[in-house]
Amino acid sequence: MKVTDGIYSYPWTNMWENNCNSYILKKNATTVLIDPGLKRYVPALLISAKQDGINEDDISLVINTHAHPDHLDGNSHFLERNIKVALSAEETKFLLSTGKEFFSMFGLAQPQGQIDISLQEGEFTINDLELQILLTPGHSPGSICIYWPEKKALISGDVIFSESVGRTDFPGGSGELLKQSIERLSTLDVEYLLPGHNEIVIGKNDVTRNFEFIKRAFFSYL
Repeated sequence: MKVTDGIYSYPWTNMWENNCNSYILKKNATTVLIDPGLKRYVPALLISAKQDGINEDDISLVINTHAHPDHLDGNSHFLERNIKVALSAEETKFLLSTGKEFFSMFGLAQPQGQIDISLQEGEFTINDLELQILLTPGHSPGSICIYWPEKKALISGDVIFSESVGRTDFPGGSGELLKQSIERLSTLDVEYLLPGHNEIVIGKNDVTRNFEFIKRAFFSYL
C-alpha cells in the first residue's frame, strides 16, 4: 500500500497470528525493506510489494529495527539471495547472546548468516536515500527507529505504536529507557508515524496527539 511517494506500508492485520508491519522506502533506483517479519509470510509480502510495482530484485537492503523473531526471522529469505541485511551494533550483541534463546522460545531457528551492516546512531545514506538512525532502547537493548527527514517519516519499530507502546518484559527490556526513547522521538517533526504493529498515524497533529496520549496513559506504569 502506497502511503506517499517513496513510502509503502504492508501492515499485518491477522489478529490470530503474530507478525510485524513491514515497510519499503524507495528513492530512484534505491529500495530498502524494513522489518521483513516472519519468514513464512515473506512470499505474501513480496506479492503485495509487486502489486505496488516493486520486485524482489529491486530490494537493495533489509534493515531490522530490532532482533525479535517477528521482525527478523524473514532475513533468512533475503540472506539466501545474497541481499544485505543491517542491524544496530547493540542489537547484534543481543542477537548473538540472549537472542538465540529468544528464538527458541518461539520454536524458531535463528537465521543463519552474518549481519552485513552494523548500524550506528546518526546519518545513514544508501545511494541517494538519506536516513537518520536513532538508537532507541527500551523494548530491546539495541532497538532503532528510522527517520526520513525528506518525508518527515518515522519508522518506530516496537518503541511506540498508535495509542500503545512496546513491551518491556522481554529480555533486555527497560521501562525507563523506553520512556527516554519516546520522549526523544516526540521532538521530531513527523508527518508519518509508521509503527511495527497496529495502524499507521498520518498528519502532524495526530502524531503529536498520539505522543501526548502515550505519555499520559503509559509513562506512570513504565
